[in-house]
Order: sequence, then C-alpha cells, then structure tokens
Amino acid sequence: MIEERMGDARTPLILRHMLVCLGFLAASWLFYAPPQGWWHNAYFGDGQDSVAFMWFLTWWPFALAQHLPLFHTVYADWPAGTDLAWKTSIPALGFLAAPFTRPFGALPVFNLLMIASPALAGWGVYLAAMALTGEFFAALAAGVLFMISGYEIGQNLGHLNLSFTVALPLCVWALVTAARQGWSTPRLAVVLGLLLAFEFGVSQEVFTSAMLFAALTLAALWRLHPAARPVLRQLAPGIALGLVLCLALVAPFLWQMLRGWGAARGSMSSPAVYANDLLSSLVPTPLSLLGGRFFEPVSKGFLGNFAEEGGYYSLPLLALLAVAVWRGTAASRVCGVVFLAAFIEAMGPILLVHGVPRIYTFWYPFAHLPLLAALLPCRLSLYGWLAASFIVALWLKPGGWRRGVAVLLCLAVLAPAQSAARNWRAFTAPPVFASLPQGAHVMVLPLFAREMGWQMLSGMRFKLVGQGYLGTGRPAPFRDWALYEPLWENDFTAIDPAGFAAYLAHFDVQDVVVLDSGYEFYSPGIDERRAAAQARALLAAAGWRSADGTLFTPAATLSPAALAQAQAQQTYDAAALLRHAHALRRERTNICVLRHYAARWHIPPRMLERVYAGFTTMPLPARGITCPR
Repeated sequence: MIEERMGDARTPLILRHMLVCLGFLAASWLFYAPPQGWWHNAYFGDGQDSVAFMWFLTWWPFALAQHLPLFHTVYADWPAGTDLAWKTSIPALGFLAAPFTRPFGALPVFNLLMIASPALAGWGVYLAAMALTGEFFAALAAGVLFMISGYEIGQNLGHLNLSFTVALPLCVWALVTAARQGWSTPRLAVVLGLLLAFEFGVSQEVFTSAMLFAALTLAALWRLHPAARPVLRQLAPGIALGLVLCLALVAPFLWQMLRGWGAARGSMSSPAVYANDLLSSLVPTPLSLLGGRFFEPVSKGFLGNFAEEGGYYSLPLLALLAVAVWRGTAASRVCGVVFLAAFIEAMGPILLVHGVPRIYTFWYPFAHLPLLAALLPCRLSLYGWLAASFIVALWLKPGGWRRGVAVLLCLAVLAPAQSAARNWRAFTAPPVFASLPQGAHVMVLPLFAREMGWQMLSGMRFKLVGQGYLGTGRPAPFRDWALYEPLWENDFTAIDPAGFAAYLAHFDVQDVVVLDSGYEFYSPGIDERRAAAQARALLAAAGWRSADGTLFTPAATLSPAALAQAQAQQTYDAAALLRHAHALRRERTNICVLRHYAARWHIPPRMLERVYAGFTTMPLPARGITCPR
C-alpha cells in the first residue's frame, strides 16, 4: 500500500517535469526561430564545424551499414584517410539519432539537436536543482540561468558536442537522488555509468574535464561539509562501479584515442589562445542583448572567438554569487569553490588581459600532459555556470521577493541577443555531385569549404582526396608536397602545373569539381570567383579538360617515368618544408607579434616564445627569426 501511494505521488511530479522540459524546448525553438525550408535547405550554426557534425551524424549509421571501420575513414583525405578517435565525432549522438538520420537525413536531425541542446541542458540543471533544494521556482531559475549562460549560447553557435551537456547535470541529479532516496549500489552504478558513457560518446573533452571537476567537488564536499561524509561513504561504491561500467563501455574508443595520441597532438588548438580573458567576465560580447554591441570594440580584443568566450558572468551575477556563498550553507560554499576553480582555470596557462599575455598561471604545467593538453581552458566555463546555477537555486530556497527580483535582474542582464545567436545558413548540394560515379576519388576546388557537407548530401557518393574538414591539422602524406601549402591557401598561381598534374596522378584523383560559390574560407578576403578561375587555369595547364568548367577529368595519363620525375621535384623532406614561403611568412608574423607585445608590456620575449612553441607545431625555430624594427 505504501509503494502504491508513493507511485501515485510521483506521477504528478513526473508530469510536471515533462511539462517543464517541453517549456524549455518551446522557448529554445522560439528563440532560434527556424526559417522556412530549414528541414532540407538550411542548417543551424556558424562555420565549418556545423557541416562536420552533420557529416559525423551520417557517418556512424553509414559505416555500420557498409561494414566499414568505425574509427577510421577514407572518405576524407583519401587514400591515407583520417583517424576519427581524436575528432569531435559524437558517436553517442550518431548512434542515438541513427533511426531518424537514415530516413530523414542528417541535416534536419542536426538542426533539431542544436535547438534542443541548451533546452535539455537547462532542464537537466532544473532536475538536479529540484533534487537538491526541493523548491520548484528555485530549480526553474537555475535551469533558465544555465540555458541562457554564455557557455551554452556561445557553444551553440556550431559546437554540438560542447553544447549537448545534459548528461552532466543528470549525473548530479542521480547522485543527489540516490543519497536522498537510498538507491542501491547497482542502481546508482548503472545510471551513473550509462550517463558518463553517453557523455564520453558526445565529447571526450567534456568527459575528461568533468572527471577533474567531479574529483574537485567531492574533495570540497568532504572538506567543507562534514555532515555529508557518511553519505559520500554510502555513495562511493556506486560511484566507483559506475566509473568501471563507463570505462568498460567506452574501452574500444578510449583504446583508439590512446593509440593515436602522438598523431593527434600536432592538430590540437592552442590552450594559450582559447582561454578566457580576465576582462571577459565583466565585458559582454555581441552574444549578449544588453551591452553586447556597445562593448564590441573591447570584446574584439579577446583572443579566440565569441563562441568560446563563455565566461561573461556580469557584475550583478558575480555580486549575487559572492553574497550567496558568503551567507549560504555548506553546500553553497562547496559550489563556490567549484565556481572559483572554474573561473581561474578557464583563464588558461597564461593570463590574458585584453588579449595581451601577462603571467604564467598554475595551469601551465598541466597543459602539457596527455589528455589534459587537449582541453581548451575557455570551455571550463561550463563548470562555472553549473556551479553558479546551483548557488542561485540554493540561495532562492528560503524564498523572499527580494531574492527573486535580484535573480530576475541577473537573468535580464545575461539575456542573449537573438540577432547574434540565431545563425541559419542556406545549404544545398550543387547538381554536379549527383553525376559523379559511385566511389569516385574527387577533389573540390577551391579547397576547405563545404565539401564534407556536399559529400553527405550526395549520400556519401564519393571520396575526397587530400581534403575534408573534420577538425584541424594538415595530414601526411599530402603536406610532404611542396605545392600543398599554396593549395591549402588556395593560391593556385603559385603552383607548378606539372607538379600539380603529378600530385593528382599520384593520389589517384579521378574527378575535380570547380565551383564559383558556396564556400566558407578561413580567409574571408579571398574572392571565390577569382580563385575558381585560377583553379580552372591551373587544371587546364596541368592537362585536365572540362566541357562545362565545373567537372574536370584528365585528358591523358602520365607515364610512370614522367610521374616519378615530377614527384621527385615536388616532394621534399621536413627540412625543406620549413623553407616554404607561406610557412615562413606566417611564422615570422606570429613571432614578431609576440615580441612586440613582450616589449610593450615589459615581458621577457623568451617566455612568450616558449609558451607559443609549447602549444603549436612551429615550422621554424623562434631564434632564427628576425623582426623589422
């Protein structure tokens, strides 16, 4: 009879939770406002990362259906292929969405996941805060705060793996609920293990940082909240078994990552660049509705980009957090420690003030360790926002209209700007890709645009030779050719036609597609039509012909002797690669900028050069570069 009454009592609570979830989803849908035709002809997000995530959603069910290796693909960078273990390949979402991706395509599925990401994350925080406080409005405020946080809004510009964070607050919900309802050890282990394995499959970077902050949180809870120690002892076996279950489920993927660590190290972004500026906690970016445009001249000085500047907490919220922690309970102080740790660690290995490096931080030695080196510090703001949301919920628990007004003020100040966050782009595949033979080896010129998306929309009809954006890095063996650097830069006038013919023949390129539009260049100043015209001229000089100026095929086959001679002239060893004009120019610019700031702010230049060399693959030693006075 008691269990029946408990079941009856839980039913309205579950319905309320579901209604809140629908409310979060509806708010996100209205905020991002999909345009007409979004189902087939538009995608949500900014830049090439969105296209890469759509490709990954396609890849996992496609690889299973075709019995292909899951962690390695030759559909990008044919014939060498690409290791997917160190890419943001989102296997958990790929497999979860496979029943919808197969019939409807990856584009609408990706759009729905992007729109749902901040809503589900906010709902997860609401559930965790509800379990922590038992107060509906306090939990709702915490969920809304996290949903509109700078981290969620920023990462939702195109990083599906980083914005889909619902598993983390659900882990908090599971631990709090297990403690309060007396879950058995196996039950906690299964729930926690599945949630952690799912998060690993969404983002290995977030999973790794979550383990660090989980350890910090448990240590702070043990030290600052003595009354919670018996509960921690009770939960410890379930937590340990949950980790074991998680590692067992992700073991194949983790093994692939450990095997490919050496090759992946050179393609990681710099944690010295993608770190929160000291001023970013108080200065809004254009993603904020209030003050974002006004302070844009200041926020433009932050390194990285606005998507990664998730550390804008605003002065009202920082003041509220300080008061809430100072006057709050032991749980508030624990959350305060986590917030402070995230706030500091998100600044990275060297402190930046308006884009200028100042001093080393304690994070510097850790940024060189395996796995930790792959973490971008600015993304640790995720845990600052989680901690801030729970502090707000705990502060609102006693009630009072003054506290409610203060929280509403903070939410108003942090309100995101729809005009900046609502990024929809038209996206269709040019008809030429439908005419390619199945399995063709294709190059698309100019390089590094939406070719992975066109491949996806064509049903994975062709393989891309020496190209295909799935992250950073310039893979071997293509970079061993002298022409690869200008080819990467779309500088076709600097490429020798005979060498280019040898390059195409050596890597078995069967078709080259040249398009005048539809590109997203790394350098926005490039004229697409001009670059396409130069590519056509280079192909014609290399002996390739086209009837319509779009699809090129070789007019003749190079003899083995001619191919060997051209290949010998165009390939060179690593020492020669260092002398390439483009690499020299770019490296000289970077080093000279560092030295300029070092002189301006009275910092030893050697310090900045060591930091720079530690986080990038330098094509030249810094001591060999002279700068103009």
